[in-house]
Amino acid sequence: MKSLLISLVLLCCCLVNSLHAIAQKKYNILFIAVDDMSTAFDAYGNPDAKCPNYARLMQHGMMFRQTYVQYPLCSPSRTSLFSGKRPDSTGITNNGTPIRSYLGEDYKFLPEYFDEYGYYTLRYGKVGPCGHENEMTWDYDFHAKLGNDEGYKDEPDWWIDTTHKTIDDTRGGVYADSVSEIIKNPGITPYFCAIGLGTHNPFTPMLDYFNRTGDSLHKELLQVNSDGTLTNVIGNGSGNILLPDTPPDDTLDIPAVARKGALNYTPYETQQRRHAYYGEMMQLDDQLGKLLDALDSAHAWDNTIVVFWSDHGLQMGEHQGQWLKMTLFEEVLRIPFVICAPGGKVGICNRPVESVDIFPTLTELCGLPKAPLMEGSSLVPLLENPTAPWKTAGFAQRVFSQGSDSMGRAVRTTKYHYNSWLGLGEELYDIVNDPKEYTNLAGNPDYKDVLDSMRSILARGWKGALPPAYAKHSFYKDNDGDGYGKSKDSIFTYFAPDGYAEKSGDCNDQNPNINPGAKESPCNGKDDNCDGAIDESNPEPKVTVLGDLDICSTGSVELQTKANANFTYQWKRNGGNISGATTRKYTAITPGNYKVKVTYENCSSLSEGTKVTNSCDRAASGDEAAGKLSIYPNPSNGIVTVTYSSILPGKAELKVYNKIGNLLFSKKEDAKAGVNIYQLNLSNLKSDMYNLEITNGDKKNSVIFIIQN
Repeated sequence: MKSLLISLVLLCCCLVNSLHAIAQKKYNILFIAVDDMSTAFDAYGNPDAKCPNYARLMQHGMMFRQTYVQYPLCSPSRTSLFSGKRPDSTGITNNGTPIRSYLGEDYKFLPEYFDEYGYYTLRYGKVGPCGHENEMTWDYDFHAKLGNDEGYKDEPDWWIDTTHKTIDDTRGGVYADSVSEIIKNPGITPYFCAIGLGTHNPFTPMLDYFNRTGDSLHKELLQVNSDGTLTNVIGNGSGNILLPDTPPDDTLDIPAVARKGALNYTPYETQQRRHAYYGEMMQLDDQLGKLLDALDSAHAWDNTIVVFWSDHGLQMGEHQGQWLKMTLFEEVLRIPFVICAPGGKVGICNRPVESVDIFPTLTELCGLPKAPLMEGSSLVPLLENPTAPWKTAGFAQRVFSQGSDSMGRAVRTTKYHYNSWLGLGEELYDIVNDPKEYTNLAGNPDYKDVLDSMRSILARGWKGALPPAYAKHSFYKDNDGDGYGKSKDSIFTYFAPDGYAEKSGDCNDQNPNINPGAKESPCNGKDDNCDGAIDESNPEPKVTVLGDLDICSTGSVELQTKANANFTYQWKRNGGNISGATTRKYTAITPGNYKVKVTYENCSSLSEGTKVTNSCDRAASGDEAAGKLSIYPNPSNGIVTVTYSSILPGKAELKVYNKIGNLLFSKKEDAKAGVNIYQLNLSNLKSDMYNLEITNGDKKNSVIFIIQN
């Protein structure tokens, strides 16, 4: 019966998830939660801890170099991340308080929120708030009991793990193998799969990882348990492990409340602990490598968001004996953090970001509605543009007095780190010039303005430090780089990705000279400015007449065409250029067929003819029939008879023009006074309308005829 119920539940999950997948494609999420991993490895400048798989991960996404936790302790830090709220709102400032004490039983933590929108949620190992994993609900929950499951210790300890023979046998190895199978064979999707890996005190790396750093020329017996037992385990010495270069007077300018009780180890004991810690980092890095191999082999980068995050860093002997967590120094508050999002940019972002930003980031990346009352900011704008203006500062805090609400508070900008201890002292560090925070500038009068500014940022709180309210816009694929893209090929983002433009409407995205902002070039047969018209800037001359075309009574007629400062003009009479007639207006005083040629950038067009007559000339001749012209048959097949009446004998020039004024035929014939008959063979002309013009001396006549072949 129980098996049947489980099967029905799984079937329902599959159906629900299938329906959601149909409604909207959602990315899978791989969330890698790391215990106590600081930035003390090679990606952040420490050569003693080489983590090549973290570098591999960076090749797929955005590394946020200035990421800060909200509280330097496991449960408060993780509660902030999984709730999207800061410790002042969650009320969690220790590892003992149930995480719903202030938020309430109905509050939806990160996996529960995703489950509500169709995600299948899985947990492998320690992911959520320490000791309170069961207070968050997962669809599938797996936690391996494989030994060496040490709890929190106030003092750092170390030994070599001889229990596990290979990394596959370790807790992290088991989790990594299990999650790798999920990646390669996901089954129910979309999924939210969280895996917990650790570099937790006591530091117990396997011998292979301990020996990946240290002094290989000076081997020594290594302890194999917390009692310091030495057996036959021999490994690298720790004499070349870098020690903190703390100045001898470092703590003199640090308020007492800012320091925990110092733990005094010899330099070599400090090196051994750091050595073992680095070994655990490198062991974790190999576990990370298994997950990356699975993502590679399953080609899952295109449909999976990968997050790598640590709950806080650790002090490893800095500031004259500060160890582990619960300080507000950079070593504890700053963490490694990478987001790999399908289609996102690969790079490094140096803007201040916080753990509390992760919840709203994931919901936006997956297209889920914004969770209510989030106290972080979605990092999606920075995933698109890592140099975009961002929030003024990150904020952290910790209780500094047992049994009270005394709260130290930290503010971190891109340049300064400020801590306030409720009237018991202040700290101000120039992180750019003093990254190890050795010099407290709070008492330096030269930094009074900076101190006042940091105090003001703290007083305004996180709401006063929010980033700009970016809005998404449509951007268009711009293949030719002319600043315009095609309307049908667009994305909706905060910033234009490489190869995209803000403007659309490009009608030829392969030619940078053609776009809506281009100048229309005449006579090239192209729609240069994408307005749907080809060569609309071509000169289109049209002659308008001011007055009567019969100049018998007026003696002249004014002809003109459209004005354009970029055009040049040439007037013509009876096909020949009129000398000096190069403006848009011309006054005709002689009968004839007038046209104007307009030129723009080596592109010319000729107007239709405008006929100017002088009836006074015919009246003076006394021969009303003089000058008459006819053509027969009309229409014809091109073989025609032309009848022309001339006043005086002379030479008659016959010309045939097409509709746009191009001369197609010319012939000279003798003309006698009276009726003249000419036979013409124009059968080589295509079917169209033509103009026959006869000129005899200064007399010109014309007739329209049609050829139909």
